[in-house]
This record gives sequence, structure tokens and C-alpha cells, in this order.
Amino acid sequence: MLKLALLDIGSNSIHMILTEIQPDFSYKILDRFKDVTRLGEETFKAGRFSPDAIEKGTGVVKNFVALARNRGFTRIEAVATSAVREAANGGYFIEMIGRQTGIRILVVTGLEEARLIYLGVRQSMDFGDRNVLIADIGGGSVELIVGNRNKLLHAASLKLGAIRLKDLYLRQDTPSASRLERLKEAVEAQLKAALSRFKKVGFDDFVGTSGMIGNLAEIMH
Repeated sequence: MLKLALLDIGSNSIHMILTEIQPDFSYKILDRFKDVTRLGEETFKAGRFSPDAIEKGTGVVKNFVALARNRGFTRIEAVATSAVREAANGGYFIEMIGRQTGIRILVVTGLEEARLIYLGVRQSMDFGDRNVLIADIGGGSVELIVGNRNKLLHAASLKLGAIRLKDLYLRQDTPSASRLERLKEAVEAQLKAALSRFKKVGFDDFVGTSGMIGNLAEIMH
């Protein structure tokens, strides 16, 4: 059995799961850890990480890596998404983590992020004979994917993450009506451009993933 630690360095939070990979490539999740680091806060507007964000993010990853190694996990894989791939000093952030932990971070594109989300959802549920629309709302981006049990059919990565939108449009505690209208227009413009293609592909069901989706579901119900 392979003991594998997986790190997801997102714009809102940093996750780690500890897993055992079986000889037949099935897996068992042994533990999960999460820190709401909010790396993307003020990053999308400024275009770079603040020194505080780099210090906090590096510290969280360092702690997670130490925890994994203390529990006997020598294989550690890490991916980073929207905030790291867009920050002008994202490379410096990755370099700092590498120096302090020895791990290599893979920065994935929006479309690769969408592909990985699709594989995770397909692994966790039965699609049957349906095409499923998957939406993942992150801190920096929103991934939309249509796929079935056999393959991914179409995907898009939109710059509509919750922290990004707050940074750009909702910086005040009580945003003005004009700011809310600009936010609505920005969201509708990106969705309208993307969804026409998804409608052509067609889908039967909808699945939402991520903590943001969970929060929205609680608010709606």
C-alpha cells in the first residue's frame, strides 16, 4: 500500500488529505485537514500576494507537511490553483515553500483544474447514462464541466470565484447599489458567454462541489 498525502493550495483555503492507495488503485481516506488561509484576499485586485499572505500560506503548508511526515507519509503531492497561478509573485511563493519543505508544487491551469474536479466527482457518484453539469465555486475561479461516466465533454474556467468578486466589487461592508449592479453584470456576462456552449452539449443533472456550494445550499434552504 502507498501512503500518499495530497495538498490543495486554493485561493480560499488549503486542504490536505492523507490516503492509502490499494494495489487495485482504490483508496482509503485516513484523515482530512483544512485551513481557511484566504490567500486570494486582496490578491486579485493587487495582482500579487502581500508579504502577510506569503508568510501565512507558507506557514500552513509547512505545518501540514510536518504533520504528514510525522505520521509516516513520505510521498506528498501538492497542487495550486487560481491565486497562485495569477499572482505576479506566485513563483516566489512556490519557491519559498520548496525551500522550507522540500516539496514540489504543481500549478494547474483552469482547464486542468476542471478535469481534476470531473475525475473526483465521477469517482464519487454514479452518472448512469446521464450527462452531468458540474459546478465548482472556488475562491478565485468557477469551473463548469459537462461529462458522463465515460468522458469529459466540455469544460470552462471562469474568473468568478467568491474572494475575487468580493475583492473587486464588495470591498465595503455595505456595498452601494451601483457596485452590486456592476457585480451582477460581470457575472452575467461571463456566464452568458460560457453557457451557450454547455447548452449545445446538453446535460441532464446538476452537481455542485466545494465548500462554497455547501454554504449556498444552507442559505437557500
